[in-house]
Amino acid sequence: MNALDEMKTEFGFSDEEIEFALNRAKGILIGFAMEYRAMNFLKRMNFENIKYVDMPTHDLEAEKDGKKYFIEVKASKKSPTKEYSPYKVAMIAMLDGTHLTLLMKPSPMLMVTEDILSEPKKVLFETFKSALYENYEALQKILNDNRNFEILRSYNKVFRLFISKLPNEALLILKPILS
Repeated sequence: MNALDEMKTEFGFSDEEIEFALNRAKGILIGFAMEYRAMNFLKRMNFENIKYVDMPTHDLEAEKDGKKYFIEVKASKKSPTKEYSPYKVAMIAMLDGTHLTLLMKPSPMLMVTEDILSEPKKVLFETFKSALYENYEALQKILNDNRNFEILRSYNKVFRLFISKLPNEALLILKPILS
């Protein structure tokens, strides 16, 4: 028995009630169906240990060739990273592995998220990565570029939110954009 027949039998719902519920839950159903499709796509791409996690930064976690991947599934036709807020970009940079964006429409396409970020968000991402991995030379180089400096100053609130996650030496380098 399929799920719809089961609901009709167990709860006595009419076709009209089921149709109403399906229309109300359409977005949710599409989301779950896309995630299921995404998991099958990842299996075909030889990913292993695929898990549904529903985190702010990603929907799925998987492994391939001994590396950990965090995958955000996007079913929209919009720019894949346009709705990635600066806060989300900072959280993605904090992940211990590679973040991927899996576009499901028109057909599945897997991309390294860092490669498709807008320039300002890419600067933010690289800054957080450099700070977290204690690559202070790279961090200083990013800040020495005037354009990057201005971009990062506009993200002052993002840095302040995650200040406790950053090493002290990184904070000393970032001090000019925090003031």
